[in-house]
Amino acid sequence: MSKLISRSFFCLLVLFNSSANAKISQWSLGAAAAYSPSFYKETPSNTTIIPMIGYEGEHLFLRGFSGGYRLKPVGSPQNIIFRFVYDPRTFKPNDSNDAAMQKLDERKSTVLGGMSYQMITHIGIIELTGGTDVGRTHNGFYAEAAWRLPIRGRGWAITPSLGYSYNSEKLNNHLYGVSNEEALRTGVDQFNADWDGQFFIGLSTYFHITPNVRVTGGLRYVNLEGNLENSPMIEHTTSSTGNIGIAYVF
Repeated sequence: MSKLISRSFFCLLVLFNSSANAKISQWSLGAAAAYSPSFYKETPSNTTIIPMIGYEGEHLFLRGFSGGYRLKPVGSPQNIIFRFVYDPRTFKPNDSNDAAMQKLDERKSTVLGGMSYQMITHIGIIELTGGTDVGRTHNGFYAEAAWRLPIRGRGWAITPSLGYSYNSEKLNNHLYGVSNEEALRTGVDQFNADWDGQFFIGLSTYFHITPNVRVTGGLRYVNLEGNLENSPMIEHTTSSTGNIGIAYVF
């Protein structure tokens, strides 16, 4: 079950982000399929179909495994948003076909909580976010800067986005580090991650078949950078994820 959740998290975000500028007090129910490769050595990609539910209100929003509360109404030029999100990034040793990787410790998922400053400008939506591990799995911190430009027509929209996520040493070691004890046990080189992050570029879209039936889709490219590229756990430093979904909007 955790594997299904981890591979589908991104498609949840894309599906329900598209409803953020729709009418207030809007529920949606649907399903989506997502494809997501793994950064880890000899760990397979996964294609998943999942059901989803979401809610968009003037202040409160729920989007699959994320949610939050806006201090000002949705669409305000500036806003402070308190949010939580399920972080699905995991590593299960048995998923890898590499004998040494199978002896490493499991990396578990957690819940991240934080606060965002959002500004709507004539060149797009700019959002600065900072938060920490409220699930107390690794107690790391993260910061993210993102830009989105919604381009809307009658019953459709397309939104390019780009940004950078910067993670603390604790968070990066949880995902990509190899402790001295693990190195001695497995033969994998010891690796201590620094504060580093990843660039991302995305494109999401939706269009309405009918006023109540909405089709969504998205692509996202992620590039790990800096010290993280040297992790012996990693096979690829880039990843491209895709998804498509359909929802009924109440």
